[in-house]
Amino acid sequence: MNERLLRAIDDRRDDVVALTTELIRFPTINPPGEAYRPCAEYLGARLKKSGFETEFIRAEGTPGDTDRYPRVNVVARFDGRSSGACVHFNSHIDVVEAGDGWTVDPFAGIVKDGKVYGRGACDMKGGLATSIIAAEAFLEVFPDFPGAIEISGTVDEESVGFGGV
Repeated sequence: MNERLLRAIDDRRDDVVALTTELIRFPTINPPGEAYRPCAEYLGARLKKSGFETEFIRAEGTPGDTDRYPRVNVVARFDGRSSGACVHFNSHIDVVEAGDGWTVDPFAGIVKDGKVYGRGACDMKGGLATSIIAAEAFLEVFPDFPGAIEISGTVDEESVGFGGV
């Protein structure tokens, strides 16, 4: 593994935590499919700032898709300087119901004793944040890379995935 890239990723540890906690604050509970659109729009804006082209794909006609709970996915792409392989990072943005037993607000995105607490921290908002930050580090270290990087935030993984892309 490239040492410069590893350092660039490690230097962004606080960014991973910050992005993870921001994503946790979107209560994307499935069912019914709450807060998909605002979460997708937040991700799209974040990725656009890093130079990605973004597309929002609503899975119209899929189970659960309504005007109140639209199934909105975001797909972002960064094309390198020349043709080559495409690496795609796919993560889902929906979470299951929080349930009982929480000692913190499950949608507050709390950092305590060096750990992130909240619904989706491990499955899968932390993974999505890590993919985004790692991709941004890669683009800084290898600005002339061949190929493309894609990142998607998809919906409905927690309920058979009909609305995902």
